[in-house]
Amino acid sequence: MRILVTGASGFIGRNLVAHLAGQGDAVTALSRGKDGAPDDLRQIGGWSGWPKGLDTVIHLAALNPKRNEPAAKDDAALMAANASATQALAETSARHGVRRFVYASTNLVHPLTSEPFDESAPTRPQNAYAASKLAGETAMWRALEGSATEGTVLRLPPVYGPGGRGGVAALLRVSSLPVPLPLAAPSASRSLLSLANALEALTLAAGAPSAAGGTFLVCDGEPWSLGEMVAFARQEMGRSPRLFSLPTHALARIASLAGRREQYERLFGSLVVDDAAFRTATGWQPPETTEDGLRRMLRDLHLKRRGKRG
Repeated sequence: MRILVTGASGFIGRNLVAHLAGQGDAVTALSRGKDGAPDDLRQIGGWSGWPKGLDTVIHLAALNPKRNEPAAKDDAALMAANASATQALAETSARHGVRRFVYASTNLVHPLTSEPFDESAPTRPQNAYAASKLAGETAMWRALEGSATEGTVLRLPPVYGPGGRGGVAALLRVSSLPVPLPLAAPSASRSLLSLANALEALTLAAGAPSAAGGTFLVCDGEPWSLGEMVAFARQEMGRSPRLFSLPTHALARIASLAGRREQYERLFGSLVVDDAAFRTATGWQPPETTEDGLRRMLRDLHLKRRGKRG
């Protein structure tokens, strides 16, 4: 296929470009301000370099508060980058006759909950970033309405893997410290998605006829708790887990007294998705287990630490 990938210089994007090219697809890697592309995707309609005969656009580019940019902390800037720009890109895709438009959203459009949820669950974005991504979903569907371009939305959980810098990477770094952690008691569970599985899911969303018109949650499979991830990481390092129990209500109380209740809930709240709809619609099975995905990330972090010492 002929595929355009936005956000091609990002963690998922650069790996997706290599993955697609490796399987024989003709890929246009679109990065902000590079190769004549506009700095602002809202101006994509005037880009003279739009490739001819595109089959699919995979839209990964986003403004994320995790990035160290002042604009990423501004709600209006998030809406402009993640909703208005998505609409402009989808409109341009429809005008050029692109067959499929795949939008990478986030499972954070759903609230924290103790029970697994699927795509029919209510949406209540957990933060301004998630609100802008949900608005991007709406903008995409509005832009494609009445056109021949099919839309597909994947609501991704945290994607981890070699080169990743998110919460999973931070937790694995903490696991390497020779200190006990208060995570032995049953705690919140989270759905995860390894980089390898994310690449396969996005590739399938780009081509599977049964994915057209759908909004899907996707994940590795069974959720993991913070304690399970730390224990696994330390086991792989040849160490004991060194976990102890501290009741979650005590942690919540401490967080509240410290004015960190929101951060506590983000860290210890459960967010477990049911991705049966995507598996049923496309026949998808994750090619990598969470264990193998975490092992690959641990090896990468270990090599980076050795490189810095060297």
